[in-house]
Amino acid sequence: MKNVKEILVDFIKAVILGLVISAAVGGVLFLAGFLAGGFHGEKGLEVGKDGLLLIASLGMFLLAGMLLSKGKKPEQFTEMDSWRRHFRIIGYKTAIGIVCAAFLTAASVMDGML
Repeated sequence: MKNVKEILVDFIKAVILGLVISAAVGGVLFLAGFLAGGFHGEKGLEVGKDGLLLIASLGMFLLAGMLLSKGKKPEQFTEMDSWRRHFRIIGYKTAIGIVCAAFLTAASVMDGML
């Protein structure tokens, strides 16, 4: 039962981290699109959504590459001790996947606002 609770806490931490980062990036991209698009909110939302989708897809490609190359060469993650201070159970690959999913969620919200 303790492991389930720690997994849920780690999952919630990763989701919150992903949503905060995606909101910040989406806000900056929205502002850039709003200013460059002639002060139209639709242009800002479009640029923000497209940028978040691009970042999420690049993160997923990175994650896929890490998962595919796992058997060929053992990975050397030197910062595992500092990683465990923040996430007790889940690994960095799982956290990257959750953050990418949060980026997709933020992009979906922006698309819904269009």
